Amino acid sequence: MKKSNYDLVLWVIENYEDEIILNDFKQKFEPGKNISKVEWSKFNEKYMGDMGEWYYVRQHWAFIESGGDESVYED
Repeated sequence: MKKSNYDLVLWVIENYEDEIILNDFKQKFEPGKNISKVEWSKFNEKYMGDMGEWYYVRQHWAFIESGGDESVYED
């Protein structure tokens, strides 16, 4: 299973600008340890209010997988 870079995942989570989500993330994931797509999805599932938000979860994962290429947001 492909894994992502912890620092990129943390950067995305920090940009949610929600202290509850950020604190939960920091408690759940070990700093520096990579996070899988399944872990990413399960974590975000707790905080998604509707199916429309999954678009952004997928976009953020594409950013993470790309190594931080912001062009993935241009579609």
